Amino acid sequence: MKRYYAAVLMSLTLAACEKKEVADGTISARPSAAVEATAAASAVATAAPVIDLDTLPVEEDFEADAEKELTVSNLNAKLDELDKEISAP
Repeated sequence: MKRYYAAVLMSLTLAACEKKEVADGTISARPSAAVEATAAASAVATAAPVIDLDTLPVEEDFEADAEKELTVSNLNAKLDELDKEISAP
């Protein structure tokens, strides 16, 4: 995600630097297509999703299930499952 924001910022910077001046010294009133496209993309990217912190699961929500599922005899098997899940692409 950081690369996306960096790319958008870089393209906006380059577009701003490439503005051509008209013979009478005023800046061109028509923005380039690249500026319009990056402006639209950045407007979409800046809309952050709304997250309700009260509904996010926390450690305490999983403790009762973990106490039921984990035993001394299956602990190594469960750890192997988690290791495979974490290392999967």
